[in-house]
Amino acid sequence: MFAPLASASDLLTPEERAWVAAHPRLRVAGSAAYGPFTFIDAEGRQRGLSADYIERLQALTGLRLEFQAPQPFADNLAALGRGDLDLIMALRATPERTRLFGFTRPFVTVPAVLLRRSGAASQELQPGETVAVSRGYAVAEFMHERFPDNPLQIEPDDKSLLRRLAGGEIGAAVADLAGATFLMRTEGIGNLRVLGDVGFSYDLAIGYRRDWPLLGRVLDKALARISADERQALADRWIGPERESERWQRALLWAAAAALLVVLLGLGLMLLWNRSLQRQVAARTEQLRLELAERRRLQDADHARAMAELANKAKSEFMSQASHELRTPLNAVLGFSQLLANDAERPLDEAQAHRVQHIERAAEHLLVLIDDMMSFSRIEGGSLSVKPVPTEAGPLLRRCVELARPAATAAGISLELDEVEALPEVQADPIRLEQVLHNLLSNAIKYNRSGGWVRVRAWGEAAQAFSIEVADGGLGLSSEQKAQLFQPFNRLGRSEQEGTGIGLVICKQLMERMGGRISVASEAGQGSRFTLVLRAA
Repeated sequence: MFAPLASASDLLTPEERAWVAAHPRLRVAGSAAYGPFTFIDAEGRQRGLSADYIERLQALTGLRLEFQAPQPFADNLAALGRGDLDLIMALRATPERTRLFGFTRPFVTVPAVLLRRSGAASQELQPGETVAVSRGYAVAEFMHERFPDNPLQIEPDDKSLLRRLAGGEIGAAVADLAGATFLMRTEGIGNLRVLGDVGFSYDLAIGYRRDWPLLGRVLDKALARISADERQALADRWIGPERESERWQRALLWAAAAALLVVLLGLGLMLLWNRSLQRQVAARTEQLRLELAERRRLQDADHARAMAELANKAKSEFMSQASHELRTPLNAVLGFSQLLANDAERPLDEAQAHRVQHIERAAEHLLVLIDDMMSFSRIEGGSLSVKPVPTEAGPLLRRCVELARPAATAAGISLELDEVEALPEVQADPIRLEQVLHNLLSNAIKYNRSGGWVRVRAWGEAAQAFSIEVADGGLGLSSEQKAQLFQPFNRLGRSEQEGTGIGLVICKQLMERMGGRISVASEAGQGSRFTLVLRAA
């Protein structure tokens, strides 16, 4: 329970009460996306941990603290320096800022962490590697001093930083843990991992106008009146408990397992409904074909095509919506699993760590399946963007092979890449070409045998066709399987392996949209050879 409210007369001196009476309304910096501290909710209201503290400060001091229109963080800092704002909530004191603003005592502490995409080969920050930070944040100065060999890339805000990191435009980023996990949850970003503390923490206080020292005294007294239990309750509402008992950990593990079961059931229902829709589309198409054969009129043909397109659109819309909705609980599973696994202050015992690993592996596999379903529905709906540009093939091939190497090693498969230094540029969308190569490499490893091999090579000359080959010594394909290879949801009789049967369908569609093609040569028991052909840049 919160402590009983105290009136301003109980807390403040006569001089301080007089100052409050002379300044009854103070302007507070607003932010649209600084979650979980300050953000705009669906109803257009300022919400977050800072808003909760403002309610308590108003009750304790008699001040009226009013959020202003949301502005970028750097603009709010400049406005406070000019006197256009009176205070900023959740601001870290730095030597430069203390020369410009006054600061209260800190009221919450949040660590800064290193973030990468799931499956990234490197776990730690590499010498010379560029790392992204958000504009105006104090961690930029720390990174410049602690990691002078790593260039900084400044992003407009945390949302832009996380989206570009998730899309592969950025390799590594540093952000505060609370803000990063909040945005990953609310923005549906599930392919990022928290890799550890970088040695910097945000001791967040209230920054106020330097020419108003009495305001600082009033705010410090109010913050001191807020008890430790109440601070913890306020933080738990937005950031999560800072201390968890073993009983809490077990409860969270069960909750994560239950959420994962819900995701599995939802995905199963989605696949069953999709197959039902396919059967309905096939039955309706056959019925219309028979009617056309009987009536021989163009009107019936147009009607049949319209009905088939309507059913296919409904299926695509359902797949897209269902995949999006399934990502939300899945992101929660991944986020809390990673927090449990990487909590150095409250390490899990061996059994708990093993269970968390199972949860993470299952959730990551589900994320791949959901991403495939979303890509397939976007391709069928015509909303998937493909933009071929001149692309260096060598670095792209090396990156794809290195990302697949851990899986190959775990399966006992030899993975080789031929020399790619002298390759010309290829006309392709680099993100979509990587998606195709990841799928082919994953299949080559999955449908291989212990002690087998996978080989990647590429060749081409300027202004001519450019070819990439992924060959393996695995199970191979029969003539019947090759004929069914690019049919959606056809597993080719290999139900013992994980998958949905749409990966190669996506590859074929992406290659055609990049102006290229994909072909396969294979025999049962003799391995397979997939060849991608694109235009040279």
